[in-house]
Amino acid sequence: MKTLRLCAVVAASMLTFAPSAFAAEGAGIAVVNIQQILRESDAAKSVRTQLDNKQKEFQTEISKKEESLQKEDQALAKQRNVLAKDAFEAKVAEFRKKATEVQKEVQSKKAMLDGAFERALADIQKVVTDIIGDMSKEKGFVVALPTSQILYADTKLDITSEVLSTLNKKLSKVDVKFEAPAKK
Repeated sequence: MKTLRLCAVVAASMLTFAPSAFAAEGAGIAVVNIQQILRESDAAKSVRTQLDNKQKEFQTEISKKEESLQKEDQALAKQRNVLAKDAFEAKVAEFRKKATEVQKEVQSKKAMLDGAFERALADIQKVVTDIIGDMSKEKGFVVALPTSQILYADTKLDITSEVLSTLNKKLSKVDVKFEAPAKK
């Protein structure tokens, strides 16, 4: 995103300081709605489906573990007055350790989903960037700006639908890679 902002600033400053140079060479500008592409493309939809399925799978696993912890907590509460204080405290410590492990597992699974999403989006964005580069050679524009970085653009400059169509042909699905996050 920082790169896109930098491109927008550079393009805007170039247009401010040398508009006649662009007009003389016939160079053009294009605008692209990246958010729309990431929302509507077949590849992005496939990523969301895979992420949703993995999230449901994780939620089922975690729900079972939470249910087991609740039962263990209830059993522990019943043993409060039956067990010796030291034995009860040891069981409570063991229970807390299990609960902490489940919390760490939840955090790890969330980090795995977040990382998978980031990698999949990066894959899509690389293909989108390549498509825009190819289109710039074909159509003759020298700058392509994301619509999120501009206040106004004539609709004739918008290449979003063409980029989206080409992306759907080139990349209809992204295989999301669910990898455990790197340990710190």
